[in-house]
Amino acid sequence: MGVSSKRVVGWLRGPATGNSAMGVYGLVTAMVALFLTYTAVATLAFTVPLLSSTVIVLVGLTVWVVMWAILDITASFLLSEDTA
Repeated sequence: MGVSSKRVVGWLRGPATGNSAMGVYGLVTAMVALFLTYTAVATLAFTVPLLSSTVIVLVGLTVWVVMWAILDITASFLLSEDTA
């Protein structure tokens, strides 16, 4: 079940293509990723007992920013590829 690049670019040109929209998509992706891997993250966070909640929050923020950047760069690349 393939998705054509024209269809993806058409979807990206919809109302939710801006930097803030990619941030929201990144946040949702990060929340799902942390939900699925919370046991591993919590186990690793307990290596620093006094700062374990801080480590969990910092991991969540890092995953969010990385996902935001990846989604934003991918969207920019797909949109510029179509106009070229």
